[in-house]
Amino acid sequence: MPQISSYADTIRDWDSLLTAVRTNSESLPDIERHRSAMELHMEVTREIKARQDSFLAGRQGATQDLKAALTNGRELAIRLRGAVKANIGPRNERLVQFGIAPLRPRRRTPTEKPETPPPAPPPATDK
Repeated sequence: MPQISSYADTIRDWDSLLTAVRTNSESLPDIERHRSAMELHMEVTREIKARQDSFLAGRQGATQDLKAALTNGRELAIRLRGAVKANIGPRNERLVQFGIAPLRPRRRTPTEKPETPPPAPPPATDK
């Protein structure tokens, strides 16, 4: 998965992950503590972003807090995705809903026989 660097994209990614977890809660029984930790962290991150937006004087400190919160949240999202993958299996196509690429069989490319070059014309003889 490519690195998401903007705040809006990160929050959108986390929100869609949590929505997918909520939708599939019946098939993911052991995931509750990861989901609740992610939801709590998402709220804290939103509060920090609101604080960052509300004042200019403390913007640098809020920005540092926000970067730390985003880093911690990314780690929590990795753990949550890992728990989802462990619960429903690494080959299950439902993993796409959680932003995880399932393991798929490799496609074999047909091996092509090298073309034989056409026979060279006989050398010209000067007479």
